[in-house]
Amino acid sequence: MKGTSRCGMIHVYTGDGKGKTTAALGLALRASGHGMRVCMIMFLKGRYLYGERHTAKKIPGLEIVAYGQRHLIREKPTRKDFAEAQKAFQHARQAVSSGRYDLVILDELTHAINLGLVRLDDVMELAGGKPRNLELVVTGRDSPAELVEVADYVTEFVEKKHPYRKGIGSRKGIEY
Repeated sequence: MKGTSRCGMIHVYTGDGKGKTTAALGLALRASGHGMRVCMIMFLKGRYLYGERHTAKKIPGLEIVAYGQRHLIREKPTRKDFAEAQKAFQHARQAVSSGRYDLVILDELTHAINLGLVRLDDVMELAGGKPRNLELVVTGRDSPAELVEVADYVTEFVEKKHPYRKGIGSRKGIEY
């Protein structure tokens, strides 16, 4: 779709409910189906074997890269967590400014912001300086108000019920 006059917008998928990453992947699949080039950068999900990473290799124009360690960050992030988040953000800067993509998804970026691994000011600068025709999606819980303010789309996912509350853990192919 390069060369069109399409105006790219900013999407924020936030909230405590399941489905933020899944919604972003649905948009990525739709965009890829129309010949758009998509880059999804996963923050804090580096060593997990998410099914979508395998599938993306089979879809032309869809690239998914993940940064982070094998563990979930439950308390204070480590230096390695910080380094991984910084690598992911540098990749995000490159992807946004490169002109190679029509859609860039920054998955779990708000979590990285809230943990102090990525500066909100840097994210706001990235969003404000994105190319006019680039669609930018940011996912994660507790999106900062400043990011919500500049977004064109904001969708909040609300948990009403979840099997985790019954002690049922993550299931392959459903949660990852």
